[in-house]
Amino acid sequence: MQKPVLHIQTEDALQDLSQSRLLLEIDHRSFSYVLINTRNSKLLALKYFQLGHNKDKSLTESLQEIIYGDDLLQLQVRETILVYNFEESSLIPENFFNPETGKKITEIIYGNLDKGLVVSEKIPWWELYNTYRIPVDAHNLLTEKFIDSKNWHKYSLLLKSHKMFNVREYENYIKVIFYSDRIIVLIFKNHQLQLVQSFSFQDASDVVYHLLNCCEQFNMSTEEVVLQISGLIDKQSAVYNELAKFFLNFLFDEIGDSINVSEETKDQYPVHYYSSFLKMAVCV
Repeated sequence: MQKPVLHIQTEDALQDLSQSRLLLEIDHRSFSYVLINTRNSKLLALKYFQLGHNKDKSLTESLQEIIYGDDLLQLQVRETILVYNFEESSLIPENFFNPETGKKITEIIYGNLDKGLVVSEKIPWWELYNTYRIPVDAHNLLTEKFIDSKNWHKYSLLLKSHKMFNVREYENYIKVIFYSDRIIVLIFKNHQLQLVQSFSFQDASDVVYHLLNCCEQFNMSTEEVVLQISGLIDKQSAVYNELAKFFLNFLFDEIGDSINVSEETKDQYPVHYYSSFLKMAVCV
């Protein structure tokens, strides 16, 4: 049984699940889930698994092993949310969206060799639709296990949580969420959304290149823009040290008082490791 890289569980996590929300995030290289109490926005449990160590297993096989082998995922909860974090996503202005064109747009941008399921959703509080493609086998596995679940794309919930937590804080703002080998970047200029995109990286220089290139493309000064980071990044890492050389307004993402996380959990793991994940779980 694969062990999680990140594991949080409070002592009272299993006492009352009648008001609980389970949010699962899936991509090609990782699987994670968070369990919260919706009544008081309290974190009950969180796990993060890195996939791909066994190249003989497909994504669906890896997910099946984890999901059916994890005791917490066998419990009955009030609601379950599936969040797909695959790069094949297109944001379309509401005025130009047509359900019939979603698949065509996806195939034009990302090709038609992948016969995945194409889904479209209206992003709450935004005049945007998100059209994205997800693996059919993985989707069938998840919806068979979590029968009454609802699904979203990661980008959609990141934008929704931005409206709830960050919308008026910074005029020129770049939010970066770190995974083991890629980043998700959200860029806002004059409070207006400019970009939501994933970038792969191998080392610190790749991350710096992508972000500096984004600043150049959108004519944003690294001395003025606020760079907010979250996810799997440490202050002692080479990536952090390189970013600090170029960006003057540099900060880690926080959760504020609206989300209830124990002091013991904060001492165990830095809040920015899971801050964006918790915000999605609260605002969905």
